[in-house]
Amino acid sequence: MLLSSRLHLATPSSPATCPSPLRRRRRLGLPEPRTRRPPPLASKNPAPPQPQPLPLSWLSPRRQWRWRSGYGDADAAEEESPAPLVEDGVSGGGEKKSFWAAVSLIVGTAVGPGMLGLPSATIRSGPVPSTAAIVLSWVYVVSSIVLVAELSFAAMEDGGVDEVSFTGLASSTLGATLGAVVAVVYAALSFSLLVACVAGIGSLVSQLFPAVDPALANAIFPCFAGTLIAFFPFKAVDGANRALCGLMLASITALVVTGVSVGRSSMLRSLGYACWRPATILPAIPVTVLTLGFHVITPFICKIVGDSVYDARRAILIGGAVPLAMVLSWNAVILGLASSSGGARFDDPIKLLLSVNPAALPAVRGFAFAALATSLIGYAVSFPKQLADTVELIGQRFSPKRGIGQLSESSGGHGRNGAILTWIVLIIPIVIASFFSAAFSKALDFAGVYANCFLFGILPPVMAWIHRSQKRKRSSGSCEDILPGGNVALLILFSIAVVLAFWH
Repeated sequence: MLLSSRLHLATPSSPATCPSPLRRRRRLGLPEPRTRRPPPLASKNPAPPQPQPLPLSWLSPRRQWRWRSGYGDADAAEEESPAPLVEDGVSGGGEKKSFWAAVSLIVGTAVGPGMLGLPSATIRSGPVPSTAAIVLSWVYVVSSIVLVAELSFAAMEDGGVDEVSFTGLASSTLGATLGAVVAVVYAALSFSLLVACVAGIGSLVSQLFPAVDPALANAIFPCFAGTLIAFFPFKAVDGANRALCGLMLASITALVVTGVSVGRSSMLRSLGYACWRPATILPAIPVTVLTLGFHVITPFICKIVGDSVYDARRAILIGGAVPLAMVLSWNAVILGLASSSGGARFDDPIKLLLSVNPAALPAVRGFAFAALATSLIGYAVSFPKQLADTVELIGQRFSPKRGIGQLSESSGGHGRNGAILTWIVLIIPIVIASFFSAAFSKALDFAGVYANCFLFGILPPVMAWIHRSQKRKRSSGSCEDILPGGNVALLILFSIAVVLAFWH
């Protein structure tokens, strides 16, 4: 019986009869154990502060600009600059990378209507000496522009930005004080060029439509260009610029063909006349330098041409060669016609051509309009960035809160701020050309030459020398210069600019 009761207590079928540990402690008079509270739920406690995500601008990788050419040490080139994920990606300001868009901008901006009057400065020397002077002047201009491209890509690489301005280049190399001076002079010159383009286009419109009000004639094309630049993608601007370049090339071709058909024999006879005296050759050099220069748009060209500084140099050479061919052919034709009609009475190449063939007037007007329109587009797409940096730099002189290097991060051509800046740089020239053209033309004749010589002749070699010196101090094995010749070439360019400034 006792055994059966023990077996009954040990069986698992009767758990209720087994005393629990709590009852045993009560029988023995032991204190009850403290009950452990369950851990609090995470939902009852306030969540710890989460780290804020970084801005998107910090997450984007710094832009890598390729300085090395496509040949040479391939492994080093790959390590130095990885290939972009998208070949034709959109840049910071909304412009797509396009080599030929850069070339068309160069062609349109380099060729101005002043090219038609160039033979009046070369007639005393003759075709062969003037051709040599024009080619040497072109080499000087292109070399100076290549220096600006080198500085632009270096500034974009150092700042990790998509676009810089001439003000940013001057401030980073010459300092804030001289940079402010350069910014003011550059802004004045850019407005002068825009006013000249607006007034020229308005004059052509008034000739075709005499009943149109002069102020409206001055505003028609700038408003059209401003609408394209501010509210349409860069592809539309590029298309309009290429169409105008086509009109310009067709017009100058028609003028050259007209001149050759009329004075073929006189052109051959004019080759026998040559005067190599400096007094007859030198007057053509300043005019050629001003005619073939396109320093104003070079920083913008570096933005859209590609990720390699060698692409910029190739675009400068190709785009600059087209205006050179146009100038040489026009100069040869006009000098040939002048030799047959009497060079002593020669004063205006356009009047001379129209005197032998009045049917060339539409081609003359077409060339003048296309040259002015393409130049205005080039200035309008590049000047907003320059104006933004100028205002920022001058503001820093009174409230220096940011460094000079931040200048290059200002917004440029697109967006709300870009649209406002675009309309500012176009409306002011319209007002000046419509109401103050007489007083402004006198100031333009005096300041245009000296501002060009200072900004685009003297400053590029000086800034390049400072930049290269700083680069060699940072690293002795830094990348090579895209303009050969070293300091000797810089000294030659600087000397030529000084001579032109004082002699002219």
